[in-house]
Amino acid sequence: MPEISVIIPSYNHAAYIGHAVESVFAQSHTDLELIVVDDGSTDNSLEVLSGFNDPRLRVLTQPNQGAHAAINRGLREATGAYLAILNSDDLYHPLRLEKTLAVFKSDRQVGLVGSYIDIIDQDGKFLGTKHGYADASPWPLEAPERSFRAGNDLHKALLTENYWSTTSNFVFSRQWFESIGEFRPLRFTHDWDFALKMAKVARMILLPEVLMRYRVHATNTIRNDRAAMIFEICWCLAAHLPQHLADPTFVDLSAAPAVDELLHSIYTFGFERALSVMLLQRLAENQQLALELLEPDNPVRASYLAFIQCELAKAQAGLPASQPMPRTNIIARVLSKLRSNRL
Repeated sequence: MPEISVIIPSYNHAAYIGHAVESVFAQSHTDLELIVVDDGSTDNSLEVLSGFNDPRLRVLTQPNQGAHAAINRGLREATGAYLAILNSDDLYHPLRLEKTLAVFKSDRQVGLVGSYIDIIDQDGKFLGTKHGYADASPWPLEAPERSFRAGNDLHKALLTENYWSTTSNFVFSRQWFESIGEFRPLRFTHDWDFALKMAKVARMILLPEVLMRYRVHATNTIRNDRAAMIFEICWCLAAHLPQHLADPTFVDLSAAPAVDELLHSIYTFGFERALSVMLLQRLAENQQLALELLEPDNPVRASYLAFIQCELAKAQAGLPASQPMPRTNIIARVLSKLRSNRL
């Protein structure tokens, strides 16, 4: 069996998929298998893949089900003791697998390893480097110097954003993967959700060097459906915050500095009410309800999306939004009640 399995979920990236595959086969660590799961591509992606003749490559096909489903299919087929993901439009540095595997072998409590990433455009032009949560954040915080971003704790910083940026930045051990389960059916935040699950059980390491290139272009998923993206951000926070904050040795919410950090760390694009209602639904405790909210035809999900879409439309039209409670007040009150179990 190969030491590591690399999974490439592929969908309509014929212009990029060949380069992604080549970056895997160019690895200094050669004891690997590469599983490409084509998720119902309608372009000539499969034709590009047919041009490779390396015995380490397997190509699987399925009807279009989304990135999380393609990744899970590949992970179920994988045989390696370690697992890695590379999106079909991204690229590995030649030393990526060698350097990340060395971390696992030195510390078995490590469950997830990533690195800094270079950002490139559709033509491969360098746009900048993301150094974890230190820069190029997906959204601004009002006072980042008072948030978890200001510290050096990877776990705490993960509550402010998905600084891993992409599933392409994930290398993880089978041992810890089997303890947390597969990727959940989230279109925009399946990577953040996975990292938050891993952070509960294992150590995470972000290597301070660039070991992959992340491509941004007009068809990136994150550019589509803003309301659904905001819904998933609120869902992830509601599904994870209570459990992560339950350990006073991690975040002591009886101490003013910790509360101040938390209040300046949570960001929902102004939809704190959506987050608060999800917290009131106790999604972290009720996994069945949490998963039901991810079903496309769920009526409660539809209510959230309708509310978010309405508020976004008001903002776009320049109309006043409904007046919510101040962000710090509403989140603090809900989290306080959840922790004291008085709801």
